[in-house]
Amino acid sequence: MKILHQLGHNSKWAIDSCFENGIGDGFIFNAYSFDYVTIDKKIVTLSKKGIHCEFMIDLQFYGNRDSEGGKLDTYPFHPINLNRSNTTQISGIESVDSAIDYQKGLGFNNIIIPHFYYEEDDIDYQIDIINRINKRVSKKKEKQSGSFYMTIPLSFPSITNAKHVERILQTLTDMDIAFDGYYIVCDANPEFKKKISVNYTYYYHLIKIFRILQKQKFKIIYGYANWDALIFCTLCDIDYLTIGTYENLRNFNIKRFTEDSGGGPSKGWYFSELLLNFVKAQELDNLRFSNCLNLIANKDNIFSDIILKDGYPWNTHKPDVHKNYLLAVSRLLSKICNQKSLKSRIEILQKKVIEAKALYRRLEEDYKVYLNDESSDYHLGTWDAILRKFHTS
Repeated sequence: MKILHQLGHNSKWAIDSCFENGIGDGFIFNAYSFDYVTIDKKIVTLSKKGIHCEFMIDLQFYGNRDSEGGKLDTYPFHPINLNRSNTTQISGIESVDSAIDYQKGLGFNNIIIPHFYYEEDDIDYQIDIINRINKRVSKKKEKQSGSFYMTIPLSFPSITNAKHVERILQTLTDMDIAFDGYYIVCDANPEFKKKISVNYTYYYHLIKIFRILQKQKFKIIYGYANWDALIFCTLCDIDYLTIGTYENLRNFNIKRFTEDSGGGPSKGWYFSELLLNFVKAQELDNLRFSNCLNLIANKDNIFSDIILKDGYPWNTHKPDVHKNYLLAVSRLLSKICNQKSLKSRIEILQKKVIEAKALYRRLEEDYKVYLNDESSDYHLGTWDAILRKFHTS
């Protein structure tokens, strides 16, 4: 498995973490954050740094002609620039065709084919578009080299609908499919005051998709991955998995591409490898006052050392806050994925989940520190149940 940075706002932090700290194996540029005119110069500059990295671009057609925001309108072939009154299936597919040619022109060997986001009741239309794009790709592969990854954006109602999942899988694994693999992005729809999903069906169906695609020899890129990717990389063989700084790079949501919405103010979050969770910055003062901050601190992590110092000016726009997460989560992912056997991977994550639950109990029982809402252990019970189910199956 290779780890790719999902690049967006303040991308320099992720880029520096790769070239200066050895975090990750490459980058996926998000069109939302990179201008059409300058992105090629950015790639050339990075490629000259002397470190082999993989480059890909997500052109983010998710909102189709209703897209808005960021730098999307700087791409002349993006559906955002299509005449809304005359847009048809054909014009959308022509946009996809141009997007493929654009990536080949940039010299990319791995082509992410953009696709549109559909709600659950648009399954027939979604499948029709996939088949139309597949015919185009089949012809292109006769003349062009490289790997072609079809984007599959999954809504939360879709991923939790068993019949929908079955129909999508039948389409993606059809004998006539020309794609080399798939770029999977999924709306996990975490509940209020939670950063990741605790919905069992979401986990089981996404695991099923990954496993069947891998069994059918398709390569997989899992985009917009959050740290619940620890579950997926434990139970599935994923070729590429992304890590991201800001939350909108770790949680796919169609509103990001169709509405002008921004995040609210935040002092930031501390990601703890030992708790397998983010802790709200304000909670750190309580942990320090109770003399137990050291219990959740990441070891051998220079960024953690910096931001846990007493008096550190916490802010969500501080690079070290995000680099702590990038280093911590990449180490967790690598430790698991370096194990070849499924049994070994499950045992490693199970052990970490058990230890994290015990640490939460210790904080409460010995130090009277109760971490609430997003900072609580709300997700660990779900993870534990999933791991036990697959360990015994």
